[in-house]
Amino acid sequence: MGKFKPENIIYTPQEGEFDLREGRTLEATCYRPLSRVLLAISYDGSEYGGWQIQPNRLAVQEDMQNKLTKLYGGQFIHLIGSSRTDAGVHAIGFAASFLTPVRPVIPLDKLQTALNRQLPPAIRVRSVREVPLDFHTRYDAIGKAYTYVMNLGLETPFSGRYSMLTSPRLDVEAMRQTALQLTGTHDYSSFVAERKNIDDAVRTIYDIRIQDFDNFRCITFIGNGFLYKMVRNLVGTLEAAGRHKITPAEARSILEARDRTLAPETAPAHGLFLMKVFFEPDDPQSFELKQVPFFM
Repeated sequence: MGKFKPENIIYTPQEGEFDLREGRTLEATCYRPLSRVLLAISYDGSEYGGWQIQPNRLAVQEDMQNKLTKLYGGQFIHLIGSSRTDAGVHAIGFAASFLTPVRPVIPLDKLQTALNRQLPPAIRVRSVREVPLDFHTRYDAIGKAYTYVMNLGLETPFSGRYSMLTSPRLDVEAMRQTALQLTGTHDYSSFVAERKNIDDAVRTIYDIRIQDFDNFRCITFIGNGFLYKMVRNLVGTLEAAGRHKITPAEARSILEARDRTLAPETAPAHGLFLMKVFFEPDDPQSFELKQVPFFM
């Protein structure tokens, strides 16, 4: 259960069967689809190998698909996620959708409750809503917000799971000046792992916001898309600037060099949270972080 196999496919939508936008198709399923449901999901990624199913470690996608398949009477449910998150990365507002079968019909309010009862405490469905059949969680997204949490020197038995311990003397103004050098539309090759697997490293970062909440420093990245380990690599550069190991001008030079070997070390996964996936034009401008992510 939980793995998408060819033998699971017994229903393939025919051309013209559904009213879809030009160029859109529906994924194959083992049932005739009735509707599409969009889930907003929070999860603690500490014990998971990321969102996407993989061979040797439990993924959030697999765990959720198993529970949904059970709720729908053994009909295999395939979740389409808005992005991949790496092992150890957390989420507050991950987005995933699936096609519901004709039977059984589960009302949306009951679906959220039933699914949360089945899921482990590390995964919660925050909201459920119906979207158009041809809605695509990845291709219809116009951007995302990520927040990275730093612990400014006051370690507790719990903080290490959700934040990176760093110096309480990090120069916040130096970090903010460096952040200005890293925003905009650029080729972010210097901050991408495995660049050879990426055709285009040009992305737009609308804003990098740095906020302090007591002993935690939160760095929020708002952009139209992010590449593999890009946010964590940018965090490593901002921390280096806060330690006065590099200047804002040097950070800009690293960006323009398009050379990963020049950038500082990658920040660890456990401090990173996917906060929200944007689907509406006003979403990026209206997003606001009001507290440390793991208190939300």
